[in-house]
Amino acid sequence: MSNRCVDEVILIGAGVIGLSIAYELATRGQKVRILERGEKVGREASWAGAGILPPANVKNVLDPLEKLRGISHQLHPLWAEQLKQETGIDTGFHQCGGIYLARKPGETASLAGYISLLKQENIEATLLSRDALLELEPTLDPDQFQAAYLLPQELTLRNPRHVKALSKACELRGVQIDTNCEILGFECNNGIITGLKTSNGLISGRQYCITAGAWSSELLRQVTKIPTGVVPIRGQMILFEGPERLIQHILNEGTRYLVPRRDGKILVGSCEEEVGFQKETTPQMIEQLSDFAYSIVPALKEYEISMSWSGLRPGSFDGLPYMGRVPDVDNLFMASGHFRSGIHLSTGTAVLMADLLTDQKSDISIGHFGIIR
Repeated sequence: MSNRCVDEVILIGAGVIGLSIAYELATRGQKVRILERGEKVGREASWAGAGILPPANVKNVLDPLEKLRGISHQLHPLWAEQLKQETGIDTGFHQCGGIYLARKPGETASLAGYISLLKQENIEATLLSRDALLELEPTLDPDQFQAAYLLPQELTLRNPRHVKALSKACELRGVQIDTNCEILGFECNNGIITGLKTSNGLISGRQYCITAGAWSSELLRQVTKIPTGVVPIRGQMILFEGPERLIQHILNEGTRYLVPRRDGKILVGSCEEEVGFQKETTPQMIEQLSDFAYSIVPALKEYEISMSWSGLRPGSFDGLPYMGRVPDVDNLFMASGHFRSGIHLSTGTAVLMADLLTDQKSDISIGHFGIIR
């Protein structure tokens, strides 16, 4: 069976990066198709994350990654409203603000350095006194923290809802999404992809883009020997069923956090484990995360953990995503390796990749994120 549309852009992977690129391309009038090996879209790292959107500013920054963060942060409120209008789905987008906490001297110094960088980028950050912290979050014990800063521009959204809205919006704009479609191989001729061998038969298009998250390197190896550092990094999370407004801000300490939802649910994460493609949760990490939550908000001991889960983030060796054209293959592109920032960078990534795929000039140098670096 042959399934060909010579004008189509084909995205391999229906996580938040693939869906976002498809959505942006479709708004520009491009014909787009997404191939997803799973039964549902966005069920890997995109679904599993906490939906934290750290503050960023596109002005007065030169570093391409910081520009990407700034553009992405600027776009998220617009996308949230647009997706709600188009699909009727509320993504849970909310400017709740974040509080960054430090308990030890070393953590305090590190946090002060981070805040200094933010202020250089004109991002608002306020050092909180003991009384100010207690007023903002009455369930915290302010005496255990050496430093606390309020970042009012920190945003959040609910990952499953955001992915659901993106998927529906893509379909409304004519994007074809094929689930249960596994890539078995690539057909190539003189450095050009001519088709994809899939579990649904041969599928062909004009351009192809790998957006398969932690599985992207495995796909790329079927086409080229160019190595990439995309590796799966497991994160685990737990969910408390709390009362509404038990906490009202995202609470960050180091790489761990508590994220409040308006309905009282509180997400707690996360960790970074190099365990290959093992996606199971572990009792040891669930205990560590619950102990962390209790240490920040002791009142959580009164409420049940209703869920725990894990996801495999696509990490990269230098912390930068891989985005751009695959060398030696004229019509193959890649957008992966966003690690813990997939949701946050998805909007800017969509614009950047859509510019590249439609030969438009971009505000960001994509060479910084090249497949070879």
